[in-house]
Amino acid sequence: MFSALIQNLIGVLPSMCAGILATFAVTLIFKTSYTTNFAQGVISALGAYVAVDLAMTHGLPLWGVSVIGVVVAFVVGVLIDVCIFRRGRNVNTLGKQIISMGLISLIIGIIPFLFTIAKAEAMPVQPIIPLTEGFKMGEVNVPYNTLLGVGITVVLMVVLFVALQKSKWGLAVRATASNETVAGMMGVNTKIITALSWGIAGALGAVAAIIYVGNVSLSSGYVMTSTQINAFLAGILGGFATFYGPVLGAVIIYLLNWIVGYICSLEGVGLTTWKSAIVYVIVMILVLIKPQGLFGKKMVKKV
Repeated sequence: MFSALIQNLIGVLPSMCAGILATFAVTLIFKTSYTTNFAQGVISALGAYVAVDLAMTHGLPLWGVSVIGVVVAFVVGVLIDVCIFRRGRNVNTLGKQIISMGLISLIIGIIPFLFTIAKAEAMPVQPIIPLTEGFKMGEVNVPYNTLLGVGITVVLMVVLFVALQKSKWGLAVRATASNETVAGMMGVNTKIITALSWGIAGALGAVAAIIYVGNVSLSSGYVMTSTQINAFLAGILGGFATFYGPVLGAVIIYLLNWIVGYICSLEGVGLTTWKSAIVYVIVMILVLIKPQGLFGKKMVKKV
C-alpha cells in the first residue's frame, strides 16, 4: 500500500512541476500588469507546439528544439504586452481580462494554420527521456523524465526567487508590483519590466507545457487549460500578496490531488470521478477561512 502511494505521487510530479511554473507565470503578470492573464494556457501550448512540431516533423531531438519553443513563447509574451496591453494601459481590470480572453480565440485559431500536427485529435509526444527509462526503489519505479522535470523546475524557481531578492531586476519588479506610478517616479522603467514579465511568463509556460505534454499528449491548444485553472486557484489559495504564496499554494493543491485521488481510487470507495470536486471544495473551505490566502497579508488602508 505504501509503495502504491509513493508511485502515485511520482505520477503526479510532472503535473505538479507544470503547475508550479504556470502559477509563478500567472503571479508575475498579475503583480506587474495588474491583470489576470486568461491566455496563459494557450501561450504555453503555442510554445509546446513549436517544439513538438519541429521534433516530429524534422526528426530533431525534443530537448534541443524546446529552447526554440521557449524563445517563441517569450517573444509572443513580450509582443502581447507591447502591442496590446501597453496601448490599453488605461483599460480597467475587467477590460484587460476580456482582452486576454479574446487572445485565447486568436491563438487557438492560429495554431492549426501553423502546425500540421495540430490537425490530429491527440498527438502522442515523445518526451525528452523515454518514460520507460528509470530506476527502481524497491517496488517503486522512478522515470528519469520525471526527475528531469523536477530538476528543471527547482532550478528555475531557485534562480527566479534569488533574482527577485538580489538583482536589480527583482528590485524593479517588486517596486512595480507595489506601486507602478511610484516605481516610475523612482526611475524604474516600468514598461520594460512589464514586457519582460510577460516574456518570462510565456517562457515559463512553454517549459511547463513541454514537461506536461511529454507525460500525456498534445491534444489541442487547450491542453494546458486544467493547469492554468489550478494556477489561478493556487494564487487564490496562497495569496497574491507575495510571489512565494501562490507557488506554495500550487504545491498544496497538487498534494491534495495526490492524497484525495489515492483515497478515492481505493477499492470500495469508488469516488474517482469526484476527485477534482473534492479538492476544490477543500480549497474553497480554506479560502473561506482565510480569504486573503494561506500566505497572504491583510492589507490595512490608512486614511
